Amino acid sequence: VGVWTGSVHAFVQTEASTWTATVPSSVQGIDGSCVVIPCSYNYPEPGKQITGYTGIWYTKADDVIYHKDNNQIKQEYKGRTELVGDITQKNCSLKIDPLRQSDRGPFYFRIELGGYDQYSYRNNEVSITVISAPQPTVSVKEEVVEGQTVSASCSVSHSCPSSPPEFTWTHSGEKRFQSQQLTDGQWKATSVLTFKATKDDHNKPLSCTVRYKGGLEREQASNVLKVKCKSIGAGTGLVILLIVLGVVRKR
Repeated sequence: VGVWTGSVHAFVQTEASTWTATVPSSVQGIDGSCVVIPCSYNYPEPGKQITGYTGIWYTKADDVIYHKDNNQIKQEYKGRTELVGDITQKNCSLKIDPLRQSDRGPFYFRIELGGYDQYSYRNNEVSITVISAPQPTVSVKEEVVEGQTVSASCSVSHSCPSSPPEFTWTHSGEKRFQSQQLTDGQWKATSVLTFKATKDDHNKPLSCTVRYKGGLEREQASNVLKVKCKSIGAGTGLVILLIVLGVVRKR
């Protein structure tokens, strides 16, 4: 593409768009939950108006797993696949929900641009590793002093950003949810529990249960809290002693 630079008769070459797609070679998904395959695509500038966008996902054997015409989708994928990206903005991300053990792929994307051209990105295949629901990880300071604020976190990775895991704690307190996008379609969900330690919490187990989309549950092995009694400082003891002495003298 030539860009005019002024009175000097020279042109600067700019890189033209080509038929390219960006997808991970593999993503992990939890059996019975959902998985989102992140996908973006590009095409040469058409130089004219595109009249329509049709995105299709295929298996390597050319079975259709997603099409806007439901009749073209292979029976075992009907009602389970959805384009979650805006295809007009070159986002071809696909959701499979619920994920089955048989949904391993590999899969590839095809775009059909009305009034222009069409292309199958066969060289950009993605496979799915179907895993069982992972155990959550609990992090907490196990030795605390009575009255001290305890902050415990429970984290787990998942592949279903539209329906993140739900957390349940064995202790009451203020709960805060955090979500972090990782790479290759993975997300990290964290529940942070905050509470004041009391003597009743001593030797009590603290655990969290995670419920994934699809009803799968995993519980983290209990962390046992050790709560120390709040000691009376030297200054406080001196004040108490002086008060007692004052009372005795008044008598």
